[in-house]
Amino acid sequence: MDRLERGLQVFLAVIALVAVPFGAWCVGHAVYDHHMLARQTRLARLHPVTASLLTEARSSGDRPGAQSGFHALVHWSDRNGDHTGATPVRAWLHRGATATVWLDAHGDIAAPPPARDFAATAGVAAGCATAFSGVATACGVRWALGKCIDRRRLAQWAREWERVEPDWVTRYTR
Repeated sequence: MDRLERGLQVFLAVIALVAVPFGAWCVGHAVYDHHMLARQTRLARLHPVTASLLTEARSSGDRPGAQSGFHALVHWSDRNGDHTGATPVRAWLHRGATATVWLDAHGDIAAPPPARDFAATAGVAAGCATAFSGVATACGVRWALGKCIDRRRLAQWAREWERVEPDWVTRYTR
């Protein structure tokens, strides 16, 4: 039993120290690649224009059904003429400030593409979550196997004690 327990401890330690970090890196890298590809695809479908704010940037969180964040009425010009529309902007911009507006192929305002930092943050978060769950699983398996081994060890000890005890009791009662 002791050799089996020691072997399981070594195996789980190797898993926790080698396989879990490798798996976490793979997951984090895959998530990063996925979000970067989605960002590049979105950038290929949109084009930015510079617009000037006609109103102050306001929080739209108080309006039912509105997206959270700040929005403003903006004006921009392109090859198709002058346009006006409401778009997401950075917080606390004032009237007359400039902002980047993202337009789709039809010239309609679209949500801006996710920032490059989002892909890195998502990759790191997924990698950390994978590492944590891998180590937690290895520790949980170690704990459960330790309990099973201890239960078998105690049962074996009880059987041996039942066999040995009668000789000890008669030896010391004489």
